[in-house]
Amino acid sequence: MEYDRSVGLDEKEEITMMELKASIGILLLAGLLGRSKGNLRSLWRTSPWESPIFKATISRDRFDKIISCLRFDDKRTREERKQADKFTAIREIWSDFQDKLKTCYTPGLDLTIDEQLLSFRGKCPFRQFIPKKPDKYGLKFWLCVDAESYCVLNAFPYIGRQPGQEKQKHIGESVVLELLKPFYGSNRNVTMDNFFTSVSLAKNLQTKNLTLIGTLRKNKPEIPIEFLSNKTREVGSSLFGFEDNLTLVSFVPKNNKAVLLLSSKHHDNQVDNKTGKPVIILDYNKTKGAVDTVDQMCHKYTAKNPEWNRNKRYQRRLFLEELGLSLVTPLLDFRSKTSKFLHKDIQNALAIVGHPITRRNSQESNEDSEQGKRKRCSMCETSKD
Repeated sequence: MEYDRSVGLDEKEEITMMELKASIGILLLAGLLGRSKGNLRSLWRTSPWESPIFKATISRDRFDKIISCLRFDDKRTREERKQADKFTAIREIWSDFQDKLKTCYTPGLDLTIDEQLLSFRGKCPFRQFIPKKPDKYGLKFWLCVDAESYCVLNAFPYIGRQPGQEKQKHIGESVVLELLKPFYGSNRNVTMDNFFTSVSLAKNLQTKNLTLIGTLRKNKPEIPIEFLSNKTREVGSSLFGFEDNLTLVSFVPKNNKAVLLLSSKHHDNQVDNKTGKPVIILDYNKTKGAVDTVDQMCHKYTAKNPEWNRNKRYQRRLFLEELGLSLVTPLLDFRSKTSKFLHKDIQNALAIVGHPITRRNSQESNEDSEQGKRKRCSMCETSKD
């Protein structure tokens, strides 16, 4: 259904499924062009460097209306539910999303857990400010990611204390255990940074048939003083400690500095001959950056299908392009066949993207012109025509 610009934006108008899918496609294509972080309204400008797909698909005002009307729960009962859950406005759809993450992909043997900050400066009770992050302001999520394919396997937001909840303790350990619930007993390894890593967590995961590799903070009481940094330790040297099927390694990358790692996967003092680094550190470096890679990908894209067109290095971009176009094509086709009076710029945009306005035959046009031709007024004289 073509959007009538004469209809006020405040008036109720049904949104068709075709329009809704096309709007999602618009968002995907905007992300593909690296424009998802800017003002989306600028995509409808008439300029040589803007793609005509946006103007051809839907009017800017109609797109704004659809985006502004999207809701994920029943607003009438939201305030009541918010008394017990800060995340209630999106809890239902997020739970469905989590269930899909757990069932749509079988991960490899190495998982990575870390935090992600999604840029957001709007009003939100659990918005975070993290100055070390590129975006600084946003919503923080805990992510469990496949270290090889960078597929997100489980995730949930950090919302702080719920209304009436007591102060939380051992947040890092509880986050890891919650994220890894679907993988209990799977004999996988999980890599994490020093916010999460602890001896108690490593032992807890061992009971669930999971191993751990992670950096360790120097203030942990379990660390012997010999493993800490000091000026007497030789650069490139390693010190190992073993207890209860856990391995602690202290590596000196430069003078008066020591890097501490804990592993329940390794049980020896093996050191790589080429780099001189412990194998524990090499394995940690291979898998530590999975969440960072996901974060980098999310700044440009919002979906992934690693099996599609596997032989091409840029299959992710191709997949998103095909997905976005498949969502907007039905509306493009509908618009080109049913719209009578479109601005010339829109007609040109439709033609450029392969959906020119369908011209009807001359007989139908003549009939329309005869039916639409105005008759002269019978009350007025011909001289006053």
